[in-house]
Amino acid sequence: MIEAVKAIIYRSDGRILLQQRDYTFGILFPGTWTCFGGQVETGEDLKNALLRELDEELGCVPGQLGDELFQWMWHGKNPAQHYYFPVFCEVDDDALVLNEGLAMSWFSFDKLQDIILGPDVSANLQKIAHFVERSLKDRIDLRQPECG
Repeated sequence: MIEAVKAIIYRSDGRILLQQRDYTFGILFPGTWTCFGGQVETGEDLKNALLRELDEELGCVPGQLGDELFQWMWHGKNPAQHYYFPVFCEVDDDALVLNEGLAMSWFSFDKLQDIILGPDVSANLQKIAHFVERSLKDRIDLRQPECG
């Protein structure tokens, strides 16, 4: 079975960064929007695989990888176990260079209904939105001075 790693890249305005898949022959779900990431190579641990994929696809790792959030299994033609990790974007947009796919774009959750999502994002949209909302709230709470 294939193992794949995916990055939920998000920033302080609550938007997530997605990649539009290209139309290369044989690619699954061409033209859909999905998270950055890819297959784990033999002997690679999950986090190192994701670091490699982000560097290949974006030209950099846009922030520190958090701990695994959840897993999702694709039961289609090529079954794959997907592992999702959060990445809070800490770089400017001009540091991100699209090296794979047709396009990349930041999306607010209300705009995701206007695009065709890959099944991995579509199936996990509530989990992703809940995580981003909670994470940003925690970041704001950490910055609030304590009053007594």
